Amino acid sequence: MARKGVREKIVRKGADLVHAQGFNATGIQQVLDIAEIPKGSFYYYFKSKDDFGVSVIDYFAANIGEVFGRFLGDKQIPPLQRLEKLFEYYEQEFENSGCTRGCPLGNLALELADTNEKLRKHLSGVTKDLIDRIESCLHEARLEESISPEKDTRDVAHFIFHAFEGAVLNMKVERSIEPYRSFRRYVMDYLRK
Repeated sequence: MARKGVREKIVRKGADLVHAQGFNATGIQQVLDIAEIPKGSFYYYFKSKDDFGVSVIDYFAANIGEVFGRFLGDKQIPPLQRLEKLFEYYEQEFENSGCTRGCPLGNLALELADTNEKLRKHLSGVTKDLIDRIESCLHEARLEESISPEKDTRDVAHFIFHAFEGAVLNMKVERSIEPYRSFRRYVMDYLRK
């Protein structure tokens, strides 16, 4: 397997571990074992565990970005329906996981924001990109007059993202989809007023 393929395999397998148990609880040797890479090879592909962490964040961001693009970028349906379909997709994903894993970026933010400045900054940039995508969809909705022109799409996009993450956190605590469903229902009602 080429060097790039091995690195991608380490990131992919490591990201699954990080999502399941957290960044700090995931050891380098554990990642190498699950990726079936020889012991001691980690530093050939990554300068440090933080370098690996940046790659894991990028992996999560790419996957989430692809989902956002698929739903929010579908110009065949109105913007608010796109947003609702995105929420429906995540509801199904969360239910399929038993409401346990939540959002990998949110999990990392909670775990690392106070202890790892490099990864905190990287997470901040990724978060801003996702909020921008929501704002773009809301801007389209405002242009077609399906949301009030008085609504500040930037503020609303921030609110949606932060409410989403809070609902997902509570969903994990309750082991129930209800906090997320409540979020979905109230956000869509708010947007349509």
